[in-house]
Amino acid sequence: MKKLLKPRYIIAFIIVFLAVAQFFKIDKENPDVKSHLDFLSLETPPENISKMIKNQCYDCHSYETKYPWYTDYAPISWWIKSNINGARDYFNFSEWGLLSKKERIAKIQECYEAIDEGEMPVSVYISMHEESQFSDADNDSLKNWFKNFEVK
Repeated sequence: MKKLLKPRYIIAFIIVFLAVAQFFKIDKENPDVKSHLDFLSLETPPENISKMIKNQCYDCHSYETKYPWYTDYAPISWWIKSNINGARDYFNFSEWGLLSKKERIAKIQECYEAIDEGEMPVSVYISMHEESQFSDADNDSLKNWFKNFEVK
């Protein structure tokens, strides 16, 4: 029979891994936000909608990410940074002005569908960010705003 690793070796490996991982920090510097390209600056939604978009979307889908304290610790910081990079690659509110009208229409439709299907904001994000927790009525307002939004 094969000998299994003893629990103390596994624990030691995990401790060493976590200690070494702290030397590999994520880049928390956000690119500059250009207001002439930013969604909220260009589209000027009503204040309640603007607040919801800012609180529920901008942390991952813009260059205005606020990194909480726990992003100082690897490997959770790596996971969060990876999610932010993926979210920005998918849709970045800070680059709204760079999209064609056709791309804007598609992104607005995707925003509506993500809220309608409960995909956004992701539940892990909501549980960690009190300011992003809105009532069902608020979320319905946001969803309906996206549904009825007219792209310029």
